[in-house]
Amino acid sequence: MEGDQSITDTNQMDNYMTPQYKYPSVYSDESDSEIGVTWSPGDGICPSTADFHRCCQFKFDEWRHATSMPLDDTISFPFYLNAFLSLLRHVPPFLHCLPEDANISGRSRTFLILRASLQIQSTDDPACDQPYKLIDYLQCLGSPKPAVYKLKAETQLQPALPIHTKPFRSGYFTNIVLAWSYIVSCRWAEIFQQAGWKSQILHENGMRIEDSFWHLVTQGCWIALVKKEAAKFYSPWMLVSEEAKKDRNRVPVTPNSSLAFDVLVDFCISEGLEIELVTGLASVLLLTSRNAHSPSFAPPVAAPTASATSAPRKKNVLFHDLYQSIDRCLTLSTTQDALDSLMCTLSKADIIDNLQLLRAITYKNSSLCLLWAAAIRGGQETSLLNMCLHGLPPICLVAACWTDTIQSFLQIRYCPSEKEDQSISRANEFQTSFYCRPDTSVPWSPAPPFGRTPVKNVSLEIRQHLEHMHRPISWNTCWVLNSGRRTPATEQSHIRQSPVQGMYHPSSTEHPNDAPYAGQNDAGEQSWAATSRLFNWHRSYDDGIWLDDGTGDIEIIRQLQQHQWIIDPFGASELDDPVEEHKHRELCVESILRWIDEVEHHRH
Repeated sequence: MEGDQSITDTNQMDNYMTPQYKYPSVYSDESDSEIGVTWSPGDGICPSTADFHRCCQFKFDEWRHATSMPLDDTISFPFYLNAFLSLLRHVPPFLHCLPEDANISGRSRTFLILRASLQIQSTDDPACDQPYKLIDYLQCLGSPKPAVYKLKAETQLQPALPIHTKPFRSGYFTNIVLAWSYIVSCRWAEIFQQAGWKSQILHENGMRIEDSFWHLVTQGCWIALVKKEAAKFYSPWMLVSEEAKKDRNRVPVTPNSSLAFDVLVDFCISEGLEIELVTGLASVLLLTSRNAHSPSFAPPVAAPTASATSAPRKKNVLFHDLYQSIDRCLTLSTTQDALDSLMCTLSKADIIDNLQLLRAITYKNSSLCLLWAAAIRGGQETSLLNMCLHGLPPICLVAACWTDTIQSFLQIRYCPSEKEDQSISRANEFQTSFYCRPDTSVPWSPAPPFGRTPVKNVSLEIRQHLEHMHRPISWNTCWVLNSGRRTPATEQSHIRQSPVQGMYHPSSTEHPNDAPYAGQNDAGEQSWAATSRLFNWHRSYDDGIWLDDGTGDIEIIRQLQQHQWIIDPFGASELDDPVEEHKHRELCVESILRWIDEVEHHRH
């Protein structure tokens, strides 16, 4: 498979993780938030008031139901850990079998970026000339500086998840997070060394894991580096306090993630902090988020002196599984917007507090509980919830395929109707447009377009592919080489087919007629943003969408095409352009006569 063009330019890679390089607000280009969204219920673009309220109420009811469900008394640490590990089952191990000429870019004071591709098979029809769709993605392998956490006052912490454990000092959780920062960074250095790169773990003079582990990690007496030519990059999970000392005398040591992991596990077992053990790992994985601000933790506290030479405690086999999963965790954490997009597949209601949120997630999708518990522990839940509730969260189809989660209508199997030969659903049209064209980007909307359209309205290119039934069938990842060529990195994995789910429609007697104003306003903003982005995504590949289904008044259709939700926000409407009047110009007889003379001269 040959590469076509670069995924992103150098400037984009340099700014990969900077604060300004984030998804723009939904207010940034299409609308002024102080003015609000133009709303015309039931006009063919905006949903009717009844449909809108039904949809909102359905989601509110869904979350109220989830928060009210009693949790099973048997839910314990193994339950949450197994749920988290199930999320990682098909995620490729970090940099496994990395080729020497893999496309990895970075220079001094920038990020170290890997380019890779996800290849999706979308049809098994032998007549189709576009059976595979390539989705390019980026992974941040190194940072120009360590991540920094903010300090907050120490408190007594309640359990991170709704299970019965005792409260503990918040400084202990900071210890666990800092220990994971070291363990994950050691594993990062080990993997780079195995791939032939110059990576190092450096300790302050004389410090060893065997007798100084907790002082080493809580006082920031280590760094993890990888070199590319003259540039140095830190581990993306290296975490330091905002008051950390910068000038230290450090020497290289052999990284030993396994030994450090054993010390941490023994401590957590002795203190009954198994849940906080895995929550601390999730906190470290979230350090690569472009959407969550820096975490806040209490100052670390003095911990018992670790002795790696003493007899190890008997451990559950799950701890072995947890250590073996670290490589897959690194892949997910380094992939742009992977964790953020996964977390945002669940949070759709802001009418519940943090404990209720975790109870609801335990009921709805327990595999995401540890990530949300980590966000709450680090004080990052507000920024993530705002992204979910007041805008459009990021979509990462790469992470969706790896973890078998639904993030986009592109993953849904829409059943064709009996009228499919005369008209097709817009969802089918947009899906086909995405999968049959090599250069189309992922539309930034989880929800599908509405309605149907006659087949004659569809572009010829898409029309030729309708009979191929493009749907996601399987996936594999590919390395992008410096030459632009792509080579397989994993084997094909089957994609579970996800049919359309029906939505419960409550009767008018069950709920009030109107949703709360704040909730209605937020939902309206999201509805408008999703519709606008879908239509403009289609416009960029098909020069706009024609809403005429053959049954409406043509003039009304023309006016509807200029609806505020679907017009191009970056370009003036062609219908608004003034038409220049025809300017009459008199003929120049002398010029004509000279031209005739010239022609006659050349003929003779």
